[in-house]
Amino acid sequence: MKQGLLVIISAPSGAGKDTIINGLVRELPDAKLYVTATSRPPRPGEKQGVDYYFYTPEKFREAIEEGLFLEWSMVHDDFKGVRKDALAETLRQHAVVIIKPDPQGMRKLKEELPQALTIFIMPPSIESLRRRLERRGTETPEARSLRLRNAEIEMAAAPEYDYVVVNEDGKVAETIEKIKEIIRKEAERPRTYDLDGK
Repeated sequence: MKQGLLVIISAPSGAGKDTIINGLVRELPDAKLYVTATSRPPRPGEKQGVDYYFYTPEKFREAIEEGLFLEWSMVHDDFKGVRKDALAETLRQHAVVIIKPDPQGMRKLKEELPQALTIFIMPPSIESLRRRLERRGTETPEARSLRLRNAEIEMAAAPEYDYVVVNEDGKVAETIEKIKEIIRKEAERPRTYDLDGK
């Protein structure tokens, strides 16, 4: 059974991960972003099954107990996780499947699927990250300082990834290009993942 290349991309909040991943999905042939499950409520404009699979915290706990998740964790006080069945299906249907967990999620996924490719997107500095989060203006100052504290912890995990790419300020297109090249090169090597469809 042919399977796509599983690409795990992590980055601290505000490093430009979503913009970069959207660019990769647009520009790489047959690339798909795997839809993560979360227990947080949808933000305005977010759609079920497109941005996330939205669960209530209770339903998420039930799914964990049923063993449906390949990996799950608590991120910013909400559950996030990767469903085994949905990931297996997406890998069967697409050449490149991108997934965007935090480092603790990456470790769990890599343990289960050692052949996955891992990439960490690094901001040029914590100061640059602080400015980006302030410009974004989507969090309270308290939430922002929590994200910055978490960012420092996440950045310390960068050496565990196969590749680290710095997203310099104002150079998103170049960052997308660098990551596209990495994915093209790595996609030449066939890989298999043991998800046995369950």
